[in-house]
Amino acid sequence: MINTIIFDLGGVVLNRGIWLFREFLVQNYNVTNEQTIEVFIKKYYKPYFSGKISEEEFWTNSLKDLSINADWRELRNKLLNFFEPNKGMFELIDLLRKNGHTTVLLSDQTNEWWPILNKKYSISSHFDNCIISSEVGVHKPEIKIYEIALRDSKSQAEESLFIDDLENNLEPAKKIGMKTILFKNCIDLKKELISLEIKLK
Repeated sequence: MINTIIFDLGGVVLNRGIWLFREFLVQNYNVTNEQTIEVFIKKYYKPYFSGKISEEEFWTNSLKDLSINADWRELRNKLLNFFEPNKGMFELIDLLRKNGHTTVLLSDQTNEWWPILNKKYSISSHFDNCIISSEVGVHKPEIKIYEIALRDSKSQAEESLFIDDLENNLEPAKKIGMKTILFKNCIDLKKELISLEIKLK
């Protein structure tokens, strides 16, 4: 029986804001999609999102590597404005909570961006617990962050479900005994929840 349902933020609860921002850079600056992946995702994402470098270091280094001459604060605002809730997700999370499930947010997010997004959309009000990578010092897919989510929500792995839009983030959850769902959209998610005998009424 599933008691705890753990959700990713960007790509599940919210849309993929960072992906949309990378598209914006490709369209407006002389960079390729591959370059944005190499710099933002592979090189500086993990150190920043696990709290090991500052926001200024993240932006300054990223823009330097991409040869972009722009005010990083303006770009940060542009990036955050790309994030929007995925249709129906807050309502679904609230229903699961109403039906007695513990709802947990497990997100790779930063000390600067998370408070802005949380205030804008009141994200934390829909969850019993929020695990933010920069606050705990580790990020997905490190097994430790999944263990922290279980520990802080007082949940057992075999009674927990983790939902993420990236397959490689699901693997560690499976490894420690959690059930998982690869998120595509809210409609398909509801069908998969019902198949796991989770009530949605």
